[in-house]
Amino acid sequence: MDGNSPPYGASELRQLSPQELRQILQLHELFLARQAEGQCAVLAYYDLSSADLSDQDLTGADLTGARLHRAILKNTLLRAAKLSTADLRAANLNGADLTGADLRSSCLRGAQLNRAKLPDADMSKVVPLRLAGIDLAATADECPRTDLSSIEAHDCDFSGANLNGAAFIRADLTDANLTNTDLCGADLRHATITGAVLEHANLSSANLCGANLRGANLSNAKLAGAELRGVDVSGAILDRDQLTTAAADDLRGNSLRTVTTDELQDILRLHQLWLDSHGQEGKRAVLSECDLTGFALCNAKLALGVLSRAVLRGADLSQASLAMCDLTLADLRGARLDRADLRGAKLVRAHLSGASLIQVNLMPLENVGDRKYDFPANLEGAKLAGADLTSAQLRQAKLASADLSHAKLDHTDLRDADLHNANFKDASAAKANFDGASLRDARNLRRG
Repeated sequence: MDGNSPPYGASELRQLSPQELRQILQLHELFLARQAEGQCAVLAYYDLSSADLSDQDLTGADLTGARLHRAILKNTLLRAAKLSTADLRAANLNGADLTGADLRSSCLRGAQLNRAKLPDADMSKVVPLRLAGIDLAATADECPRTDLSSIEAHDCDFSGANLNGAAFIRADLTDANLTNTDLCGADLRHATITGAVLEHANLSSANLCGANLRGANLSNAKLAGAELRGVDVSGAILDRDQLTTAAADDLRGNSLRTVTTDELQDILRLHQLWLDSHGQEGKRAVLSECDLTGFALCNAKLALGVLSRAVLRGADLSQASLAMCDLTLADLRGARLDRADLRGAKLVRAHLSGASLIQVNLMPLENVGDRKYDFPANLEGAKLAGADLTSAQLRQAKLASADLSHAKLDHTDLRDADLHNANFKDASAAKANFDGASLRDARNLRRG
């Protein structure tokens, strides 16, 4: 399958008139409503190039081998639909629901799949039918791997999907959910997988050369035999003890610096002197890429400190002074930050799953400098799944694309916060204050 011609002789596919298509869609609507006169839509091997099927309910429809080149399928329901060997090049599938769909050997090169849903979809390769006495070995190559090269799939949900052998070359999978996916043998060369969740994903024998996995979560992922040359894992959650020495050496951003308790105390002392002297004495605390797992930092004075990509898993930072602190891509899973001062802090794509942030102060740091600037806290793309933000102060905080699933937001102050595209799945928000907040494209929000 090349980039210029449609697959499987699709140039000979018949087009439908607008009236014919409208009738098929109307009969399918009746079919879904279980009306006797209804008929399941069968659009297999039709030419639907550039058709506008946005917001249609095509659940269970048969679109096998259909040409949907540049079709508009925005927010279309395609649950359990048959789309194997379909031509979906450059199609707009933003917000579409393809849960459980059959997309084997389909071509989605250059398609848009932002915020689309593909849980449990089958995107593996079609297995040629074997008939007794007939040798089909010569035609086996006619069924290519599913092609997702150059797709744009921000926040796309692929959880549990079969992506065995699929091609994701130069795909943009920023913040995608790839939990429990089968990516065995997949081609992910030069893919952007920033902030994606790949927990329990099978990446065995996958080719990840040159991929960007900054801030991704690869906890319990299988990487046996995977090609990892030049992969950037800065700030990623990675089971480093499971990597071979050779594989670890291939990675970029994989090193962590160990800090002893005495060294940390000296760093904190010099940082306090630096703060008190307005930078004239002492030394600013720079703890980037340091392993501070489980450290007791209760009441620590680290305002303006640099802890980007630091590992603070399970650390106690309750009541710590962390105003204007840089915690970009930091691993704070399970950390305690109760009543900590994080005004104006930078927590972009930080991992805060299961962290305790009760009564934390994440409001702006106001009237800074001669020009009296205000610096809001920045948690864009932060992973706050299951975090406890009860009574937290998040006024004007930047939380665009943050994962707040299963989080506790009871009595939380979110006035004027930027929450566009944030995920609130199963979050509790009893008596939370959303006055003036931007909730554009926010998902699954239920106010208590």
